[in-house]
Amino acid sequence: MLGRLTKCIALTLLMQAATIGPALLTTAGSGATAAPKPIAKTIVPAWSAKVKVPHRAWIPIDKPREVLLCVHGLGFSSESFDEFGRAMAGRGFAVYAVDVRGFGAWLNKREGNTVDFDSCLTDIEAALKNLHKAYPGLPIFMVGESMGGAIALRAASRYPLLVNGLISSVPSSERYGSLTSKMHVGLKYLENKDKPMDVGTTVVERATANPTLQKKMLEEKGNRMELSPKELKQFNDFMKGNFDAAALIEKMPVLMMAGFKDKLVKPEGTIDLFNSLSTPDKLLMVIGDGEHLLLEENQLTDQLTQLLNVWIKNESRSAHPGLTAHE
Repeated sequence: MLGRLTKCIALTLLMQAATIGPALLTTAGSGATAAPKPIAKTIVPAWSAKVKVPHRAWIPIDKPREVLLCVHGLGFSSESFDEFGRAMAGRGFAVYAVDVRGFGAWLNKREGNTVDFDSCLTDIEAALKNLHKAYPGLPIFMVGESMGGAIALRAASRYPLLVNGLISSVPSSERYGSLTSKMHVGLKYLENKDKPMDVGTTVVERATANPTLQKKMLEEKGNRMELSPKELKQFNDFMKGNFDAAALIEKMPVLMMAGFKDKLVKPEGTIDLFNSLSTPDKLLMVIGDGEHLLLEENQLTDQLTQLLNVWIKNESRSAHPGLTAHE
């Protein structure tokens, strides 16, 4: 359908609701909802019971040929990838999503209930190692959006022998009104760096123009829309390392995405990051009707699902350095 993908293209897509494939089993750790009954026998990987990082999993009926490890955006949790996980598992991918420290199931733990990016990257390293043991010989792709896109970018640059490909959606720190926001956070930091402040209202209003979706995001129990100035400062400091991480990715296939109608993160920032990638095997997609979220919170479309399916399968079957051949 797409033929050979070019090194860098910009695509305009019409946003539609995604079709979810039925042939999958959803499993979860740390408080996820009950899974639908599979239509055939499914073998749940042993790593799910061993890994200590809160996670969710969407596993296809048949043995997968590719594995995806997802990282969510600021304020969300692994649950925000539910539709993405179902859609991709329905196409034969094994999909996993971790909770970033300070979000999701971590909030119910004594340790890890505040933002900690260094520990988050250690969690991801452990998850990647477990996935390689559970799926020997299969390529593993990192998938992340917004903050998660930046975390996935950092993990790919730090653990190149564990990551076979990267999908990073809007990983840029170039936000609209960032100067005003930083000044506000700075003042709150001086007042009380540990006192939570509302960030959800502004983030959600800029993430989508859909009032129904805005209300849903703000009311979802799994989402955390209040962060302390100390945590927000750590977030801003972490995002500053995006360009260094991009430059360190020299051979890995990378798909970077941005929504043309994004009112939270400037698409130009993602394009600048894309240009900073050292790898020649990179693809840029700018989604014409896309807002901030392209993968999470039920924003995945049929067209984007198919494009992701084709890109991942093409890359996993190419002779890239570091990719392990299928058995």
